[in-house]
Parts: sequence; structure tokens; C-alpha cells
Amino acid sequence: MHLLRTSASVFAILAGVSLSPATAVTQRADPCADAPTPAQHVFACTVVIESGASDSTKVKIAYINRGLAYFATNDLGKAISDFNTAIALAPQDADAYEARAIAFASERDYERAIADYRKAINIDPLATRAYNNLANIYEAEGDFDGAITNYNRALEISPNEPRLYFNRGNAFKALGRRKDAISDYNRTIALDGKFLSAYIARGNARAAAGDVQSAEADFDHVLEVDPMNNAAIADKLTLERARGALLQSPSSSIVTTSK
Repeated sequence: MHLLRTSASVFAILAGVSLSPATAVTQRADPCADAPTPAQHVFACTVVIESGASDSTKVKIAYINRGLAYFATNDLGKAISDFNTAIALAPQDADAYEARAIAFASERDYERAIADYRKAINIDPLATRAYNNLANIYEAEGDFDGAITNYNRALEISPNEPRLYFNRGNAFKALGRRKDAISDYNRTIALDGKFLSAYIARGNARAAAGDVQSAEADFDHVLEVDPMNNAAIADKLTLERARGALLQSPSSSIVTTSK
């Protein structure tokens, strides 16, 4: 599962969760958003929440950011409670629904996660991250066509986001649509040449299609950049072991070990 990274307007903690979860909602020189650790986020945001501040927007942001900090430490109950409060304070805040959706998804409560993502999209029809993360859920449930539909919508909004092409490519590959998958991996790499996972995924798709030489080139590229990349090492070893059989039977395909 790969969530979209956002701009500084929403908590770096979410950035690692799946283009990656949301980021904290920030304000300048605000330790509630900029603290270096989740514990410090919790402390700083609690100060804001308990200060009796009259600025409801500031309080709402503090609840979202504290919820994200709880999420980062896997305290999902407290995270969801804070997101609930943020939504009660600002029922039309798309970020609050997205944050809660990420928490629900981490619990595999996909029904409620989908409902929250749809609510966020209704509020903000240009919410690229929400479409991507909604697609991630459909993919996790095995609905690859539904995933692709939502990746398509995200790409209409953000056509230069490499993670979106990578995610859609994975859905195409799961459906056996290797040509489409390779095309999306090509696009990912064109937009971000340092996206090593895209080289590995493309190598796998090429190997499955019988293009051994190109697959090997992809794995070699990764190993030139990162010689200890376990996925590339394993997939290249599988490729080498299967090379003889594949050359003898061109209709065969190679199944590599990583996804």
C-alpha cells in the first residue's frame, strides 16, 4: 500500500505510511506541527488543545496533528478519537477525514476508511491523495479494476506524480496486463530516475513477459545504485536460474520473488 506524500500543509509522520499518509497540518514555528518526535508532537498539541484558545481552526489542527502523532506510535484508539473531535469541530475539513481514513485502513476497517475517503473527495474533488489511498484499499481487497479507476482519477489531477504511475502499474501487473504495467513503470522512471522500486517492478514484469535481457538490465541498474538491495539480488538470482529454461521454451515465463 502506497499513500501519497503531501506538501507542508499537512504532518510528516503520515508521509511514511502508504505516496505516504498525510503530513501534519502546519503553522509557522508551531511545535505542534514541527516537533521532531511523536511524543513532542503530542505534548505541544496538548498544550494548544488545553489552552482554551478561541481560534477553532488552530484547535482543530492541533487535534489532527496530535492524532497523527498517536497514529505514528500505533495508538489508534487515541488517534481516531482526536480525528473524531477534529471532524466535530470542522465537518467540512477534508484533511481530518483523510487522516481518520488512514487510521481505519490500518485496522483493516476498509468500509469506514472508504466512507471517509469518499467524504474527503466530496469536500475536495481535487484531493489526489484521497483518490490514491482509496485505490490502495481497493487493491488490498483484490478489486484491481476499482483501484485503477481511482488511480486514473488521481492522475487526471496530478499527471506528474511518479508514485501514482507506480501504484497503477502494480494494479495492472496484478491483472496480468504486463504491457500496461511496464508502460506505467516507464513513466514512473521518466519522472523520477531514482525510484528503484519501479526498476525492480519493471524488471519483474519484463521477466514475466520473457524479456530476460531487459529485466536483467533493470536489476543490474538497481544493484549499481544499491548493491545490497535484497529484492534486486533475489530477483536477479531467480532470473539467472530460470534463464536456461526460458530460452529453451520461449512461451514460458519467469516468476520472480519480489512484487
